[in-house]
Order: sequence, then C-alpha cells, then structure tokens
Amino acid sequence: MLPTDAADKGLKLAGAAQLKVLLAVYRNIGSPAELDRIAALTGLSEGDARDALEYWVGRGLIVRQSAQGPQPAEAAAAEPAPAEKKTAAQKTEIAPAAENGSRAQEKKRLTQAIRPTTQQINARCEEDPEIRGFFQQIQKVLGRTIGYDSQAPLLLCIDYLGLPPPVVLMICEYAKMNGKCGFSYILSLAEDWANEGVDTVETANAHIAALESAAAIWKPFAARIGSANPAPSKKQGEYLFKWSTSFGFGLDEILLAYDEMADHTASFSFAYMDKVLSNWHAAGLKTAAQIKRYLQKKAEEREANAGAAAPVPRKSAAGGKDKPAGRATASYDIAAAENAAAQGAPVYERKKKKK
Repeated sequence: MLPTDAADKGLKLAGAAQLKVLLAVYRNIGSPAELDRIAALTGLSEGDARDALEYWVGRGLIVRQSAQGPQPAEAAAAEPAPAEKKTAAQKTEIAPAAENGSRAQEKKRLTQAIRPTTQQINARCEEDPEIRGFFQQIQKVLGRTIGYDSQAPLLLCIDYLGLPPPVVLMICEYAKMNGKCGFSYILSLAEDWANEGVDTVETANAHIAALESAAAIWKPFAARIGSANPAPSKKQGEYLFKWSTSFGFGLDEILLAYDEMADHTASFSFAYMDKVLSNWHAAGLKTAAQIKRYLQKKAEEREANAGAAAPVPRKSAAGGKDKPAGRATASYDIAAAENAAAQGAPVYERKKKKK
C-alpha cells in the first residue's frame, strides 16, 4: 500500500521515471534503498534515478539519511518537519561515492532534469494560480508570448532548481536590462544563481547590485585596454564580479593588475590578472596606493639582490689595475686587450720545421 500523499501531492506531475522510483523505494520499505539498487530495479541510469528521487524528496514522500540511502517517509525513525526536510536535502547528496569528490558535479543543471509535459504544465497552472500568473508576467517583461519550449525550462527553474517565481522574474528583468532576452542566457543565469544560493528576493537584489557594479567597471576598463566589446564575456564578467565583490577592488587596482600582466606576458590574460589580484588580496592590499608601495618595495628588493650577486672588483698585485675577483691563477688585462684590438687582428706565423 502506498500512502495517499503519493497521489495527492505528486501524481499529477509524476512521469514514468518518478513512479518507477517510488515503487522501488517502497519495495524496500523495511530498509534503506541504495541508489544503485534503485537504478537496477527500475532500469534507469543512476543520474535519472537520482533526479526522480529529488521529485519525491521535495514532496515529503521520501527522506534522506546521511549514511544510508533514501527511505519511505514513514520508515524514518523520526520524521522531520517540512522545513527540516529541505535542510537535510541540501546537506546530503544522493549520489555514488565516486561522484561526491567534485563540487562541480553537485551543481544542478537543467539539462539533467526531466522536462515536464504540456499536460503537466497545465496541471501545475491549475493547482497553483501563482504559476499561471508567473508565466503571464514573464511574457510582459520579455514583450512576447512564450510556448512550451520556454514554459518547460522556466517551470524547472522553480520545481527543480528551487528558485521562487519572483526570483526567476527578476532574472528575466535583469537579462532584458542587459539586452540579452534569449532563454539560453536566462536559464544559464538561473542555474548560476541557484547554485550560488541566490534564492530570495533580498539576496537577488544584492546580487544584481554587485553584478551592476562589476559591469560599470567594464566600460572604463575596456577603454583603457582598447577593447571595442560593449560588454564583457561571461567568463570576463565572472572575473570582474569576483575582483570587485569578493576582493573589493575598484578600477584603479584592476588597471594596476593589467599593467603587471602586460609587463610579464605577451598576450592578454584575465587568468594572469586574477593570479595577480588574488596575491594582492591575500597580502592584505586594498587600495592602489598600497599596491604601488608594495610594488616599489619589491622592485627595490630585486635591485638590492641583483647588486649583491654582482662580482666585486679587486686590485691587481702588479699594475694596480682593477680586475674581477676570480680564481687566483687567472689574469686579465683589459687595457692590453683594447690596445691589441686598436692595432688590428694579430697575424700568426707558422712555426718553421726543424731540418
């Protein structure tokens, strides 16, 4: 027997994979169900099985245990409150041990999620008026109607990535403000925000302010380096965001890093600049004035070290000429060498053979 919540909370949107996984978990109701066993029972890949499990975890039908696999909700020793379930789901990843080592593999990607069908989207709109209003607001922001190809990933931003509708709407508004209304860009932002924990209106506002601050640096920076691009690439934008937000550097400090990069490399490299700024940040340098003093001190130390390594001249015993310190048996006369050079190349006569 399955609990009635399986039908009341999840049946409308559940696909074949979700139903298979639910049956597999309740098949092992007396003990924790391991992910590889669930995949074997259902014939799904472990990635698809994990995504299907997430569907039921979000609806409270399955709970995680940190050292074990997923369990039916009623089989857990003490069922946590809904808010506690969400916290536990965030802390524990249902994944094979080989995948737990990489932080990048823990990030949610929309391409890994199962797209809802048109019927599931319609059912979602009927059961939750906020979703229907959300789609209407998106159309107003973007100034165009959206069909299934747009509605499906937008719904996944809410149900799979866990972003509230107002935050997804803010992402669309930010994209339009930057003249990038394509859904590939919007969905890429949604993934990044979800994985960075930007999942409330308050954190979204702070994040947008930081992004705008980084973008404001680009125009004078581009003018300084001679770039005609009106906006940075995504990777360049990430670097600027990191330097201005995490490190607290402004345009002056970033331009000093650019000069350092230009002095030491033959090609333009944001990665090299990132190393320079990371080192300055680690050294506790915050302003351009501090950085300039730091660079001046480093230059003076290099000059001092170079002088200490140079050979020390000493007086010759015979003629009093200065000559470099070396082996005692070596003797060099610069004046004699110059005199010989002035008289032309020496001519050597072959020694006559004795008869």
